[in-house]
Amino acid sequence: MSEGEEPEAQSEETREEGPASEPPPSAPPVGARAAVSVAFAITIATGAVITFAFDPARAGQRSMIGSLGSLYALLAVVALVRLHRRGQLAARFRPMSGDMTLAAVTAGLLYGAGRIVEMTLAHHGSPREAWIVRLYLQVGDTATTGRGLVGAAVFAIAALEEIVWRGLAMRSLEDALGPRRALLYATLLFGLAHTPTLWLLRDPTAGLNPLLLLAALGCGFVWGAIVLRTGRLLPAVLAHALFSWSVIEFPFWRL
Repeated sequence: MSEGEEPEAQSEETREEGPASEPPPSAPPVGARAAVSVAFAITIATGAVITFAFDPARAGQRSMIGSLGSLYALLAVVALVRLHRRGQLAARFRPMSGDMTLAAVTAGLLYGAGRIVEMTLAHHGSPREAWIVRLYLQVGDTATTGRGLVGAAVFAIAALEEIVWRGLAMRSLEDALGPRRALLYATLLFGLAHTPTLWLLRDPTAGLNPLLLLAALGCGFVWGAIVLRTGRLLPAVLAHALFSWSVIEFPFWRL
């Protein structure tokens, strides 16, 4: 009997241990799921705050800029802590010769591209000029004496925004998708977070306002490409901040 029972006992152990030792073949790695979750969480949080900030009822108010600054300051801390724990913080922000030149040239080219879009889609005298007007009314009167403070705030928020999106969201997606696909999907998510402005900045005559969404997609791709090309965040942070500052200091439209 003992000899006949041994195969049965072994087969029971095999049935119990075999399936448990093999993970489901279709299950993605836990790290990849976590990375994608981080990117989507940033998108949802940013979209919610953008919806709050760009509500026409908050046009020109401190809460408009303050809400964006608070969110990005919090998320930037998370991004910096995560880079520090990975031992990448110093390398990502290491200054190199030519950083300011690259940032200034990129910001200038993007500003020029913005002018071309403005002259093509929302040129002076067309009903779609209201799209430009709505955007600047939301930020506040660009001709007032306090414009310098607004410009400084926008500069700082843009720098934080870049740290969050390229230093946390895109970096997380790289772990799951690789660099090129991470650039593509981070750009799309960056645009998705700005999608509420289609309706929030719309004009009764001109309709939905696509300007901020187009800027997010185009500029987001360029800034992400700089990060992948240089392997560092600093040039893209400076380029983003300078571009956003220039839009305030040299507006496409004046009151």
